[in-house]
Amino acid sequence: MTTVTPKQRKLKRTSNACVACRQSKIKCTGEEPCANCQRRRVECQFLESVSKVMVPERYLRELQGKAGSSPQHQQSQHQQVQQQPTPPTVKRTSASAFGSEVDVEGTHSSGDENIRLGLMADVDSLGSQPEEIPFLVDSARTIWTSPFTLPSRIIKKNHKSKRNWTWLAPTSTWSFTARLKLMIAEKLHVETHYSDPELFDGDLYPIQWSPVPAGEHPDISNLPSIDHALYLFNTVKFHLGHNFRIINEDEFIRNVDKFYYGDAVQQASQCRIWFVQFLLVLAFGNAFLMRTRNPTEPPGCKFFLRAMSLMPDHTALSRGGFVAIEVLALTGLYLYSIDHRSSAHVYIGHAIRIAQMDGMHTQLPEDELGPQTVARSRNLWWTLYVLDRQISSSVGASMTPQDSDITTLLDPPNAGSQSDATLSLAVRLSHLLSYILSSIYKGDETQLGTFLETTRSILHVLAGHAREIERIIHLKFQNSVDTMPKGTRYITLLYHQCVIVATRPLLLSVLKERLQKLGHGAEDWQSIVAPTNALISAGIKSAAKTLQILTDEDSLLEVFLPFDMEFTYGASMHVIMAGALFPNVTESQDYIKDAYSILDQMIQRGSMLAAARKSELVQLEKLFQELARRIERRGLETLILPGPSHSDPGADHLLRLDGHDDATLAGTDTIPLDPASPSVLAQAPNLDFLDSIGISSYEFFSLVDQIGHQESMGMNVLDSAHSEWEGPI
Repeated sequence: MTTVTPKQRKLKRTSNACVACRQSKIKCTGEEPCANCQRRRVECQFLESVSKVMVPERYLRELQGKAGSSPQHQQSQHQQVQQQPTPPTVKRTSASAFGSEVDVEGTHSSGDENIRLGLMADVDSLGSQPEEIPFLVDSARTIWTSPFTLPSRIIKKNHKSKRNWTWLAPTSTWSFTARLKLMIAEKLHVETHYSDPELFDGDLYPIQWSPVPAGEHPDISNLPSIDHALYLFNTVKFHLGHNFRIINEDEFIRNVDKFYYGDAVQQASQCRIWFVQFLLVLAFGNAFLMRTRNPTEPPGCKFFLRAMSLMPDHTALSRGGFVAIEVLALTGLYLYSIDHRSSAHVYIGHAIRIAQMDGMHTQLPEDELGPQTVARSRNLWWTLYVLDRQISSSVGASMTPQDSDITTLLDPPNAGSQSDATLSLAVRLSHLLSYILSSIYKGDETQLGTFLETTRSILHVLAGHAREIERIIHLKFQNSVDTMPKGTRYITLLYHQCVIVATRPLLLSVLKERLQKLGHGAEDWQSIVAPTNALISAGIKSAAKTLQILTDEDSLLEVFLPFDMEFTYGASMHVIMAGALFPNVTESQDYIKDAYSILDQMIQRGSMLAAARKSELVQLEKLFQELARRIERRGLETLILPGPSHSDPGADHLLRLDGHDDATLAGTDTIPLDPASPSVLAQAPNLDFLDSIGISSYEFFSLVDQIGHQESMGMNVLDSAHSEWEGPI
């Protein structure tokens, strides 16, 4: 009888990685030459085998000072590995296209070379606190990532002329709130008006328009003067330009001059797509200034409806080039801002498909198209990418472009400005958000060990992104007296959103445990809280920091664009859940009051959507208050979330270094510290500011170490048998 040998579990990483894999922070196979170097056609070199020792950072700095005068100090381990250019016949790796903050596996299938995405980077050379002994994880323990089991949950509606149900998508924050309210109301047997949503997609501002025939001249009456039009354009540029590169300013201004100083009717008729864009800019400009005489109409509605009535058909748009894509993107963003999220998703998807047909998702030839055209294509593509990720996650739909098909550069060699770095981080964080939603929120129940392994990978990437934000802020505030720029503020809030969404299933699981055992049966919440209290605390902290940033008096609160409100809504829901489950973490805190204060400011400035979202949060808070009263009446144990143990990230915390087995530094080279590294930034004057916005790469690397590598975690997120998410980021 043949004996079947069980297949061994795939290792996370080899103990001896080659130089190229270490520098690129990708997983090495450990063979010489390794699979990555063979695929990338670079020289594969291995350093002598070394072990790790722990040394005080203060001692390291003393050695650094002594070696500072040595010319050899500027070399050693920070020396970059020279890589050969990728041949045109080989698909570029994600490291070359998107940077090295990810782990890329190369696997061969049927002779084709595929790029596999992992989110585990090599942290051997990064400063972190000593690993703590992790809690044992019950391999049979599962957690909930969705409030309901399959089949999908829907809400019936009484619309005769429209779709009479609404699907509650598992990844949508709005749907998640609706699911929570339904679940708690059903368990507590309370009145249904607490659980029924008051507002569905498109109900807030019903709009409609009549198309103008293609042969008919556009109406050019009742338009603002050129000075007023340029003022509105600059308003739009201020609100959108920091995060979205949708409009080409030079081309737009040239067309404005032709329109106002030439034959306006001819310009509007011959350049109909541009005239639609012009009307959309006027609509956004008025919306940002919140100018509307009728409170039942969305701001800027007058110009938006005129633009939509002139919108060309799909055939004309597909030949419209840059301007057509920009028009569709602006249309989708406006619809998203007035809570027509499904329609917004359609328009953004249309823009992406036209961009793909023009090859904007690929690396276009600069020598044939010119650097300006290629740069415009690249900026427009990544703007569409960020918008698609944000809107898709909001409606709970799948992302439109496949990351494995994207080869355009995210960090081109000639891009080094702060705005370029901000756009790059926005793309990476948007991708990470979509990865979190697609990997964590797949099923109803997930093994706790598997969840922790996936979350550990996500947190490691977040730690790398925190380090990039630290560098941006360090450079920005080195010789500056102004407040945090809008772009940096946006990526900071997006960063915290990733943390909140990644840790939300833990709160949901504790809530499900309380509801299921309410009044009968023993609770088993400790099996969830004990190994995950640091993760739960990180999510609560990110929610609190989100609200703190948005309540800052120096922060310019965005009212028309929905992103600030969505950040507020997601953070508010998180602190409401946390406060009901763990009263000790929110007592003496005014988190929810801060949230309502933010929404009240938006309501005072005319946002009906903010009023609807506040009403939903008030209903959710009442349900959790009723749950707390039931728990108290029945004498159930009050859950306590242990406070995270924070060691001082100063000169005495330990760094993990490559050394010798005798645990000494004798005979080893000192490792120079990067002036922009987290340990150096921690001593910079902007440390207080970084702490105030909740950005600390040190804390997240420490959290990664605290989770550790559990032997009971089951399958690694990077194993080929695991349902990996493909893509180059």
